[in-house]
Amino acid sequence: MIWQRARLALLANVVLAAAAVSARAGDGAPVAAPVTPAAPATAPATQSVCVTEWVPENYTTTRTVYRTECAQETYTAYRTECVPQMQTRVCTVNRMVPEFKNEVRTVCVPVHSVETRTVMKTVYTCKPVTTVTRKCVDMGHWECREVPCRQSRRHHKKNDCCDCSPPPTKTVRVWCPNKVWVETPCTKMVRVAECVPTTVQVNVCKMVPQQQTVRVCCYRCVSEQKTETFTVMISRCVPYQATRLVAKCVPVQETVTCCRMVPRTVVKQVACCNPCETCCTPCCGKRSRRCH
Repeated sequence: MIWQRARLALLANVVLAAAAVSARAGDGAPVAAPVTPAAPATAPATQSVCVTEWVPENYTTTRTVYRTECAQETYTAYRTECVPQMQTRVCTVNRMVPEFKNEVRTVCVPVHSVETRTVMKTVYTCKPVTTVTRKCVDMGHWECREVPCRQSRRHHKKNDCCDCSPPPTKTVRVWCPNKVWVETPCTKMVRVAECVPTTVQVNVCKMVPQQQTVRVCCYRCVSEQKTETFTVMISRCVPYQATRLVAKCVPVQETVTCCRMVPRTVVKQVACCNPCETCCTPCCGKRSRRCH
């Protein structure tokens, strides 16, 4: 295998050297091997050209990839718990203590007594009272008077307009009033109230101050030291073991088949034009110096 590669490399060097010589002889002519003998006029001329081609090549290699895996791990967690705890403290307590003592006080004592007082007493008496009563009395009399009679229309004639006789009269009894005020005395008994001074005996209750000794209860505040025990709830953190799933990246070696492009030199036969034709234009598209 190694000697085949060495032979190919030697052949490639020879071809490149020949191409360099041809490039100096012709202005920009393509790299070609020596021209083969002229063929008949019907067959075109060919030349050998070295071409570099990229050929895909598969190879096997090993690479490291990272894969995510869930792993179970144990860790220490903490939780808060309330724990009862007994505590003792000394506190001051105030207590009221009763005390008795004697005090002298001034006390008002009611004292009953009899007093002579003059009071105004109302006395009712009946007294004669004379009053005058006025009365209107009609002291008139009857009189006889003549008054004209009232005549009816039927007693008159139709054409009796010049009747000058006096009208007839009649005698009528008429009352003639005479109003007189008459005063009449009237005596009657009237009840009259009079205020008369009277001496009476009155019971009086007077408040008399006296000195008395009284037993009084007083309260005194006494402070005492007292020790008491009580229970309190204290919160504290308690560790415990817990389990959880954790995602981790784990390196893994795997074998893969890759493809790479490898350059290779290949000799190919290509057709070329006669440089001495009338157009003086080679097939490569460039004018040759020998045509000028």
